[in-house]
Amino acid sequence: MRRTLLAICILILGITSANAQCVGGNRYKAPVFGYDSVMNLIYGQNVTANTSIPLDLALDIYLPANDTFQKRPLFFITHGGSFLFGSKADGDVVNLCREFAKRGYVCVSQDYRTGMEEFNSVSASRAVWRAMQDARAAIRYMKANAEVYNIDTNMIIYGGSSAGGFTALQAAFLDEPQEILPSIDTSVYNGSGSSGLGNFRGTTNNLPNSSNGIKAVVNLCGAIGDTSWIQPKDKDVVVISMHGTADRTVPYGADIIKLLNSIPLLTVHGSYSIHKALDKKGQDNYFYTYCGKDHVPYAGFGLEERAWMDTTIRFVSKYVYEKVLKCGNSGIVVRSGIDSSDCPTTGISNFSSTNTVSIYPNPTQSSFTIQNQFTGTKLCSIYNVSGQKIKTLILKETENTVDVIELPNGVYIVKVENNNVTYLQKLIIEK
Repeated sequence: MRRTLLAICILILGITSANAQCVGGNRYKAPVFGYDSVMNLIYGQNVTANTSIPLDLALDIYLPANDTFQKRPLFFITHGGSFLFGSKADGDVVNLCREFAKRGYVCVSQDYRTGMEEFNSVSASRAVWRAMQDARAAIRYMKANAEVYNIDTNMIIYGGSSAGGFTALQAAFLDEPQEILPSIDTSVYNGSGSSGLGNFRGTTNNLPNSSNGIKAVVNLCGAIGDTSWIQPKDKDVVVISMHGTADRTVPYGADIIKLLNSIPLLTVHGSYSIHKALDKKGQDNYFYTYCGKDHVPYAGFGLEERAWMDTTIRFVSKYVYEKVLKCGNSGIVVRSGIDSSDCPTTGISNFSSTNTVSIYPNPTQSSFTIQNQFTGTKLCSIYNVSGQKIKTLILKETENTVDVIELPNGVYIVKVENNNVTYLQKLIIEK
């Protein structure tokens, strides 16, 4: 009899521990809190693609305001930017962090090292590796400060948008020696000219705690290098993905990713391929297709973008609540299990082929004209191959001439931002 009672008590305690977050009410389902934030905390330093001087790396924490709950899930939401630019202050990730903090999560938006040595597959692989190392360093930092922010270190959700989705998937699943690409030198960086990147753990910080233990990945318009990296030992990691069929930046399925739609970099597996591979493996995953939509349709302030942001928040909220936290039926209504076969039409043909931003002459020697379809003020930035911003100007007209005579020959990226929507074009300077 005593043994039976003891077994029942252990079972009850186990259930309570596994569902420590499930406290009733609308926590984790609806925005029941305000939010507070703690900004610009340095979680580590490391060298980049273009400098041997270590760069400080910072993160921002978003917390549910006036919340006294002691064990809250930790939710990373990492920015995009083709591993060339972007920051923890990007509008889409800030919006997501705020909304999930209002639902009771401790949310983190982090910077990571951006930039490439060149525009090729080797440099692209190295850029993803650096981002993965920084993600793991940020996890260690937050675990080390779990008591400060009332975090349940057994409930870590890592998500990201675009390149942040890549980072999330790689941080969760790229962890075996046989998965390392030949282009990755895991020896320790030893000064200028070194090709060493360090191992999976990296050297962004030296905190002794583990960066393992991701319970779920939220992949928004991202991809993974190889679906075989998701192994049987990863079967308990829930994967939640969302992706557009007409994505011209990160492929919906398996394809070669092309920087600026023109420079081939790597063969990757987008969210649809991940979904199908996980279904075959019998692994818990939940997938939503933005039918006929291009890359990150939720980024921006227009009515359509805000509608897609609402859809994104509801879909992620539902499946984190029900399948990751295991708190029962959330009551959140979304259409689930959508893939391309559920869309009325699919593919890039549904997206206008008209360029929103055009540049000519290209190649150029000393200047170029940039045309755009937007009224009002636009911000134009020019980046070099390493992701360094080297020129910024304000565009006030729909046609502007930009002087680049001082720039050396090479390939550059012209970035135009309008109402939090970003457009990229390749620029070649040949003198």
